[in-house]
Amino acid sequence: MTIQPFTGVLTAIATPFSPDLAVDVPAFKNLLTLQRDAGLHGVVVCGTTGESPTLSSEEKKLLVSTALEFQTDHFRIYVGTGSNSTAETLESTRTFAKFEAHGQRVAGVMVVTPYYNKPTQTGLKEHFLTIAKAIPDVPVCLYNVPGRTGCVLKPKTLVTIAKEAKNIVALKEAAGDLRALTELNIALKQANLCDQVTLLSGDDATFAPALLCGAKGIISVSTHIVPSAMLAMWKAARDGDFKTLQHLYLSADPINTQLFCAPNPIPLKWALAHLGICKNVLRPPLTPLENEEIMLISQALTSVQAAGLKLLK
Repeated sequence: MTIQPFTGVLTAIATPFSPDLAVDVPAFKNLLTLQRDAGLHGVVVCGTTGESPTLSSEEKKLLVSTALEFQTDHFRIYVGTGSNSTAETLESTRTFAKFEAHGQRVAGVMVVTPYYNKPTQTGLKEHFLTIAKAIPDVPVCLYNVPGRTGCVLKPKTLVTIAKEAKNIVALKEAAGDLRALTELNIALKQANLCDQVTLLSGDDATFAPALLCGAKGIISVSTHIVPSAMLAMWKAARDGDFKTLQHLYLSADPINTQLFCAPNPIPLKWALAHLGICKNVLRPPLTPLENEEIMLISQALTSVQAAGLKLLK
């Protein structure tokens, strides 16, 4: 049975680069294999963690095409298509909504709130509706990440947008603010939109409490490192096993916290390189992790292993 779009435990997947800054396709395939084999529900390609602002349109097509080789009914491929230009976002979204490779099409698109411009709530509404209505048959996940964009999608605005565009099926809430997530959940309930719009955590450090506040899954960075633990957290919450949920949450806290000791994906790239998955190469203006922060990540990896969590599995 095919899973519903944007549900469960998903990875905002990194883009490996070779030393000459080209996309490292073999390393990307290795990363996809690890995610699929861990039992996760899918990945989002070309998001923030994938360093999307530095990728050309042809590189994005290469990454999506490669990822679609791995798509199954239980492991779905989504693509980030948002930017701070409505016209650019529209073009990218239309391209990937109809993009096909290996007999597969993407399962949906994720569209971030426009960054830097700081649009009003009216601007956000018009931006998202323009995108969603252009691809009425493709699932859309909105992405609220105020720490990177400088603007916030408010509950009332989300409700208005979702009522007008039924293909808006999810919101990735990455403010790391449980009160904000709670207010979004309440607004969706009051508008009878919970069956249409799934709330997803976008903040690993607050994943477990987010599940208790209305999130139904996550688009995660930590799933690169401890995929089984993050999946087990989701299953524990689903099954009402709060003792297990608490144990896993506390055990995974060091990596869920320290993967963000510097801007994402800088710490992640170091950790993946340390574990032999890809090179520790980022595209400028990002630079490798500083020595004092390397100690934090190294200690976090040791801590989660000591707590019994498996790395990369």
